[in-house]
Amino acid sequence: MAESKKKTGFFGKFLNVLSGKPEENTTAPETESLFSSSKKEPVDLSFVKNFTASGGKFLYCEKESDAYEFLAQIAKESHLNSIFCKESNLKSILQNAGVKILADDIKSADAFCSSCEYLISFNGGIMITANQTMGINLSELPETFITVARTSQIVENLRSGLTGIRSKYRGNIPSQITTIKGPIKASSPEEAGGSTCNKEVYLLLLEDQQ
Repeated sequence: MAESKKKTGFFGKFLNVLSGKPEENTTAPETESLFSSSKKEPVDLSFVKNFTASGGKFLYCEKESDAYEFLAQIAKESHLNSIFCKESNLKSILQNAGVKILADDIKSADAFCSSCEYLISFNGGIMITANQTMGINLSELPETFITVARTSQIVENLRSGLTGIRSKYRGNIPSQITTIKGPIKASSPEEAGGSTCNKEVYLLLLEDQQ
């Protein structure tokens, strides 16, 4: 990718991993001892590897305008005439992408777009609750599932995600806490397994604002 030099840090390296290119800035052999302890893989890299390994479609957005282009491309290539979305902050992104938004008739929509609570590194799962699905069962949602998240939402494991939810919604924890993968694999947060639904799962991951 021509812009990989401009994408510093983890995600620039990950894009090279996906494309099969070697990392541009490797540590010089003399500074890396054979006897040094192995470093743990960053949670960011681990999440994206696990998410894509499960069949999820990952799209990294260095800036919000990247999301407009990706959404327009997804709509065109997947023949999506309309996308269901109830979240006002995401509606503005969809509008800038030029896609038709439905906010009432979910059965007529070709795709479902929402935010998420957390992105779980160890299994590549997207943690959502009834706040995103409005209490609708996953099996009743459209066949294309689009999540828009921020890099700060990546956490190491399910426990970290649940702790974050308890802290965020003190005294009013949402129902239907679920993790999904692509093709959507849903499970209770305490389990790694679960029933599988055949859906196309996209994740647009936006870089947090500095």
